[in-house]
Amino acid sequence: MKKILTVVLLCMTLCVSSQEHKLSTASEFINRSSYVQINMDENEKAIFKSGFGETVSFYPSEITDLKMNTKMLGLQVESVYIIGQQGMASVSTKEVAWVGMEEIDDLVIWFENYVIPNLESSAGKKKTLKYIFNCEELTLKFEIYNNTQVFSVILNYSNFPDKYFWTEARVKDIPKVVTALKYLQAKR
Repeated sequence: MKKILTVVLLCMTLCVSSQEHKLSTASEFINRSSYVQINMDENEKAIFKSGFGETVSFYPSEITDLKMNTKMLGLQVESVYIIGQQGMASVSTKEVAWVGMEEIDDLVIWFENYVIPNLESSAGKKKTLKYIFNCEELTLKFEIYNNTQVFSVILNYSNFPDKYFWTEARVKDIPKVVTALKYLQAKR
């Protein structure tokens, strides 16, 4: 009986540890803090709206642990997307992911070296070109299908894994994200 109980406990431990998510340093800081204040800079945010009424916003933020009086910077990514219909109204949800400062420099390089130079490019007839950046809590994609460009923001730990934000119409606004990222870099 002891062996069976030990095996069951071991299996449960392995299942729980495999479900743990790798969080950004900003999320870890928030989770460790008893009292938290988050100052999101509305003046420096980058926001994208899709034709479906979904949005994703990139907020440079200062996070304060009020009890310990310590601070850190991070980028809050807030995604609002439609998850269903109720009568004639759409049902939406809002989820948040964080990008830690240790990921910001590489994210700026990705945008400046690979995405922005290709905003006017096409992949060619029957060709696809994809640029993907994997953060701890989200994945960014810039894809070119023939002459069509799509920017996608996918939260890695969403409660609705089949839902994510994407836009074709607002691709030209991608440099606004870089502006928000550089604002954070300057505050270091």
